Amino acid sequence: MLLLLALKTAFDPAAAADATFAIDVDGDWFTVIVSAGAVQVTRGRAAQPAVSFHADVATLRSVAFGREPIGAAEDAGRLTVTGDRVLAERFARSFLRRALARLAG
Repeated sequence: MLLLLALKTAFDPAAAADATFAIDVDGDWFTVIVSAGAVQVTRGRAAQPAVSFHADVATLRSVAFGREPIGAAEDAGRLTVTGDRVLAERFARSFLRRALARLAG
């Protein structure tokens, strides 16, 4: 999926916390493992993620690239987050800095 490749490219290790995340994008599951300043994205659902996200492509893109806060997407019924809320917020911010730099540059 191109969006997850874009997330991997925009990943900012300085903003990330080590954890495993499960992302359900329109019914397709992905596992994102953040560890030691690196990110690994694979198809399939993580067995015991610290956080799970359920969203459509547009919502995930909007949240990950800072166009919309997690809470706003949840309130609108387009995103469900389960697990550690602090890690969820930090995960979303792990892509924002580099995405903004690309837009500015």
